[in-house]
Amino acid sequence: MEDTSRSLVGPSLWAVFALGLLFAFCLRRQPRYPPGPRGLPIVGNVFDIPMNVGWKVFRDVSRCFGSDVIHYEALGSHLVVVNGAKAAKELFERRANNYSDRKQSIMVNELTGWHRNWGQLEYGDRWRQHRRLFHQHFRPLAVSQYHPRQVKGVRVLLRALSESPEDFQRHIRFMAGATIMEIVYAYDAQPGDPRIKLVEDAVDTLTFVVNAGVYLVDVFPILKYVPTWFPGASFKRQAAEWKKLVDALYEQPYQEFKATVKEGIAKPCFAATLLSSVENDEDIENLEELFMGLTGTAFVAGSDTTIASLNVFILAVTIFPEAQRSAQEEIDRVLERKRLPTMEDTVLLPHVTALVHETLRWHPPLPLAAPHRVIEDDEYEGYFIPAGTTIIGNAWAILRDEDVFPDGDSFKPERWLNEAGALRDDLPYPMETFGFGRRICPGRHFANDVLWLAIANILTVFSIERALGEDGQPIVPEAKFSPRLISKPEPFKCAFKHRFSGAEDMIRLAAIVEE
Repeated sequence: MEDTSRSLVGPSLWAVFALGLLFAFCLRRQPRYPPGPRGLPIVGNVFDIPMNVGWKVFRDVSRCFGSDVIHYEALGSHLVVVNGAKAAKELFERRANNYSDRKQSIMVNELTGWHRNWGQLEYGDRWRQHRRLFHQHFRPLAVSQYHPRQVKGVRVLLRALSESPEDFQRHIRFMAGATIMEIVYAYDAQPGDPRIKLVEDAVDTLTFVVNAGVYLVDVFPILKYVPTWFPGASFKRQAAEWKKLVDALYEQPYQEFKATVKEGIAKPCFAATLLSSVENDEDIENLEELFMGLTGTAFVAGSDTTIASLNVFILAVTIFPEAQRSAQEEIDRVLERKRLPTMEDTVLLPHVTALVHETLRWHPPLPLAAPHRVIEDDEYEGYFIPAGTTIIGNAWAILRDEDVFPDGDSFKPERWLNEAGALRDDLPYPMETFGFGRRICPGRHFANDVLWLAIANILTVFSIERALGEDGQPIVPEAKFSPRLISKPEPFKCAFKHRFSGAEDMIRLAAIVEE
């Protein structure tokens, strides 16, 4: 019996020893990901990734773990969220070659047709070609050519606000869509124009499909071959309807404009410049997909973000009405209530510029920037970031950093000014609003200019006040925002009041001049 026990003890000890070595080896080999919530077996963090106001949730998780970079794993896919400026600069800028790719979603790109949005392209030569051409027409020096059309759009907005201020959100949507449509295709849109509706509807499909989360077809690509009539294939039927809108957005305006070129009646615009750069019709045919991608993407980038930012401004000064006073005093001092401002007045109106900066900081139109994709395995501050990881910059969290922006929840344009009333040199422009690294929005200069013009002109002739409730008391709206890719304020009420006796005449005359 004793011999038998001894014979069993030896192998048992060796088995325990071997298991211990294996366990130690597994621990040693386990990658050290950035901190994040502990996931469930198999599905990981599927239920931890927020679908609503993710920018706040990610910021809170980041604070909980004491790390600006946090990690989630769901169904084998990795997600990293960057919540601090230092990490964002290091990863998206200094390591841009590895952090500038885009994840290719079958649902978004193939089935819905958004592959034509060149912002969705993989990082490579084709993406560089699109960006280079787009940048030529929307770089800082180039956007000045669009100022007259931007001014026209803003002056028409003023008249609409004067006539029916309660419909301010509808007026803003029209101004943004009509302005970008005239710049891209020299098309003079009118209220109720179906082309404006097309842009809005198509952009809605992008924000919805991106915000919906992970589609099963992106996990199991073979599902894209499932027939539309097959049970459970409702995603394909919906995608087919959305694709009709997206194709129309990119093709319809382009083909209509190309017809005016052939007839010799085309007006100068972005599309005209693109077509004139090609020597013959055969080359145009070869480059049509490129041109449609550039012009269609201009619609997407140039309308919804402007709508969101201008609504954020109006909401902010309704909640914090004192925030508009110093800018109005500055406008009155410089313009003496004799004219409306133009872009030439930017250097004279730093308080207006401070309002623009604070609007973009307080709630960026993309609180969570469009996701990037990591190309190769990398390490940041001892944390492993595997190839294929989806990585998102949390612009909202970065622009609420209390060390840089004390009392970040409040709307304080004065934070951007020094004691002399000039813009501070030590507080950089809130660039995170427009994305990160090489994927930063190339139309940001255009967007900034139209926002500045709109805010300066509105404050020249209007005071934005709180609407009165049924009890006659002012209504203080809540700072609530839609949880979508492009985040806008939820519907709210406010009042636009003419600031002086000649304001209505000034608005009317300016609108007539622009007609």
